[in-house]
Amino acid sequence: PGGESYWGKPFKDEFKHNLSHAGRGILSMANSGPNTNKSQFFITFRSCVYLDKKHTVFGRVVGGFETLTAMENVESDVKTDMPKEEIKIEKTAVFVDPFEEADVLIAEEREKARNKEEEAKAKAMPVVPKRSSNDGPKTYRQGVGKYINMAATKRVAVDQDSSPSTSSSKKIKGITGFGNFSSW
Repeated sequence: PGGESYWGKPFKDEFKHNLSHAGRGILSMANSGPNTNKSQFFITFRSCVYLDKKHTVFGRVVGGFETLTAMENVESDVKTDMPKEEIKIEKTAVFVDPFEEADVLIAEEREKARNKEEEAKAKAMPVVPKRSSNDGPKTYRQGVGKYINMAATKRVAVDQDSSPSTSSSKKIKGITGFGNFSSW
């Protein structure tokens, strides 16, 4: 009994640590072993936590418990545990679409990330003060070197020997505070 999965083949278990077979009205995938989910599911009539990590929980009954009680009261075969009368679920309603909820959360997360990125870009951009027309470099004359202040670059002549600076005069050794280490 049972049918084929939406994908045409059995699909893997999807256990979530926060979903358990605790309580009445838990919707869970029926399977014949690990990763063999197809299209059959079951609804618990009481807590069955021993089924955790064996069957994938995917929802819960949030209303219509009188219908669940009526299903529970249908006599079942002792050998197969299948109901002796056919039970058909003709109508259901999804009160919370987990995909819609997830899409909203993802959109919020993306918006926060985008805002953080824009803030980081704004902080990274250097603030350049506006330049007025008078803020340009000062010019001292026309042509090449017009930005060089020649008056500031002239050196003052110091009283020096007329001999070249590379003379072979003996240098006098100065006395330092460390003493003489020539005996080392």
